[in-house]
Amino acid sequence: MGRRKKKKNSFKSLINLIIFLFLLFVILFLVQKFILPLWQQRLVIEKIPDKIEKEEEPISEIGELEVTLYFSDDDAQYLIPEIRKINQTDDPAKQSLIELIKGPDDSSLYPTVPPTTRVNALYISDGIAYVDLSSEVIKDHPGGSTGELLTVYSIVMTLTSFPDINKVQILVDGNSGETLIGHLDISIPLEREDNWLRR
Repeated sequence: MGRRKKKKNSFKSLINLIIFLFLLFVILFLVQKFILPLWQQRLVIEKIPDKIEKEEEPISEIGELEVTLYFSDDDAQYLIPEIRKINQTDDPAKQSLIELIKGPDDSSLYPTVPPTTRVNALYISDGIAYVDLSSEVIKDHPGGSTGELLTVYSIVMTLTSFPDINKVQILVDGNSGETLIGHLDISIPLEREDNWLRR
C-alpha cells in the first residue's frame, strides 16, 4: 500500500514537472516570438526621427535649380542668355519653357514668346524635345521674319541648354506645321544655333 502511494506521488510529480516544463517552453516561445520583436521594433521606431533629420538636410540644399533662358536684345537681332533660379521640379525643361514665356527679369531684354502661350506638353525622346504649345503662340505673335526666328530659336536655345536635349520639335495644339507664322520651317526638329548669340 505504501509503495503504491509512493509510486503515485512520483508519477504525479513527474506529470507536474512535465507540465511545468511545457508551460516554461510555451512562455519562452511567446517571449521570443512576440514580445522581443515588439521591443526591437519599438527601438527601431525610436531611432527613425534621427535618420529622417539627417536625410532631409541635403534635400533643402538642392531646392533650387539654375536654368538658362534666352531673350531678345533691344535691337531684336540677337538672343541674350539670362540665368534664372527655379524651384526643383521633376520636369525642369518644361518649367524653363514656362519661365521663358513669362519674359525676362532684366529690363534691358525683351520677351520672344507671346505671354498668353501655354505649354500643353513637353516630352523628350532620343535627345529630341517635343514641345506642344497652345495656338496663342501664333494668334498673339507680333509678326515679322526676325520675330519668328527669335521666338523659335529662343525656345530651341533654352531647351538645348539641358544636356539630354540635342534638338527641338515645335508643335502647336498637337500638330506639326510647316512654319510658325510663315518664315521658318519647323516641320523638322531644330538644332541649337549659336550664331543667334551676340558675341
